Amino acid sequence: MKYFPLALSFLFFTFAYSAKGPEYRSLKVHGMGGAFVAVADGKDALYYNPAGLNLIDRLGNFEKNPEMGYMPWSKSEVRLFSAAVFLPANEIDNVIDACGAPSLGKVIKKVLFFDFGFFGDAAWCPKYMDVIPDDNEFLPDSLRAHPELAENLRRIDHSNIEMGTQVSLLEIATHNFGFAGWLRASAAPYVDVGIFVPTFGYDPIQIDGVAQTAFAFSPVDNWSVGAGLKVAKRYNQARYDFKPSMDFNTNIGEPTINKEELVDSINYRWKNVKDDLWDADWAIGMDLGVLYQITREVRLGSSLRNVFFSKLAGESITPNWSIGAMTSPMILQSNSFWARRVNFAIDYVDILDGTITEKFFSHLNFGAEIDQVVIPSPTREMSFLYRALFGIVGGAVGLGIGNVIGDGYGGYGVLIGMGVGTIAGIKFGIGGDALRVSLGGGFEGGYPAFNLGFGLFGDVINMRFGSYAEERGVKTGQNGHRFWTGEFSIGF
Repeated sequence: MKYFPLALSFLFFTFAYSAKGPEYRSLKVHGMGGAFVAVADGKDALYYNPAGLNLIDRLGNFEKNPEMGYMPWSKSEVRLFSAAVFLPANEIDNVIDACGAPSLGKVIKKVLFFDFGFFGDAAWCPKYMDVIPDDNEFLPDSLRAHPELAENLRRIDHSNIEMGTQVSLLEIATHNFGFAGWLRASAAPYVDVGIFVPTFGYDPIQIDGVAQTAFAFSPVDNWSVGAGLKVAKRYNQARYDFKPSMDFNTNIGEPTINKEELVDSINYRWKNVKDDLWDADWAIGMDLGVLYQITREVRLGSSLRNVFFSKLAGESITPNWSIGAMTSPMILQSNSFWARRVNFAIDYVDILDGTITEKFFSHLNFGAEIDQVVIPSPTREMSFLYRALFGIVGGAVGLGIGNVIGDGYGGYGVLIGMGVGTIAGIKFGIGGDALRVSLGGGFEGGYPAFNLGFGLFGDVINMRFGSYAEERGVKTGQNGHRFWTGEFSIGF
């Protein structure tokens, strides 16, 4: 035992300069302070603690686990498509202050479809659209004529507008088994106002592509054990600066900014990023997890994730070892018509990450969540015949909606609308609730976090909004980088 501190120090030193592995970011988890290792009672168990897959179809099921029957039923899930967008809160506020409200819809579309290539059109700065000349050759003249423009733009000078997107094409989580395939990309475009001409660029772009599966079982009462396998590839592109060529006009002696050269260069480099991702080498890793139910209200958990057997994109990966505890007070739960789940949790995360060994609160996460049925299933007390009619009506309504969507998207809109409507009808037919609302909050690494979620039509459609922050400084509380996040998914 006396050698344990020495061994732990050796581990910290070993992983001090290693990279972090691919991380699926669930807003449900980060929005409750990132404390989930011991909770792990749904599909997100696949990403944070595979042992939690053993709890699916057991929590809330009096037949399989009578002691935990007071909890709402944790049912199997299949999510066909999920998408999330991560936008930097502070940087967007700075852009709005300096330039007026940018076209955030256009920004989100670019992020969602991994189009980080070029963000530099004038619509980003609507306050100065009449000031910025169409011919960038005359930009220096405009800066002299409107000195307030240059001074105001300095507020966003070299401010990295870090943004990301995450897309899952299939997620399956059922009793003792899970599978998912997902992509996550991030980039940080910026502008350097400069003395003579602006410089455009972005900090490193990172794209992770992952396919993973996991299995779980209960060797003895009150214990759950899980193991997962993942294959991943990563593409990193180093920081890139674009300095426009300066051709001096002998008549006016001013530099010329070639906008076409800028656009072509950045778009060309981004095309290489997307193409080279598929040429990157695959790496194989594994996840391990365990849960122990101390009492029917208190559970402990631990997970060791991203244990890679080879380098990922040429970098060694630091495994993520986390431990945690949670409680679900029986008096706050309900498994009735108005189902309700309430969890409190605390985790100590990234224990092996040697880059934050002196920052205790950067490892500490804690939070709570409440999940409440607001509009119960309209078919719970109906006969099978009436439930079946809900499925038929749902398909018909979906077909009508699909025809409307089809005006813009052709046959795909019809298929999507009919499919979603039919699934919703079936979910109502088997007792799915019309509306479920969840709220979470906590502190992740010392920074506040929250999220608000909605499950519609028996969870056929899920939407979630929230915010959390990451530490970017050398000590806790020095430089919190906050994200505003939105998630959307369709499944059954």
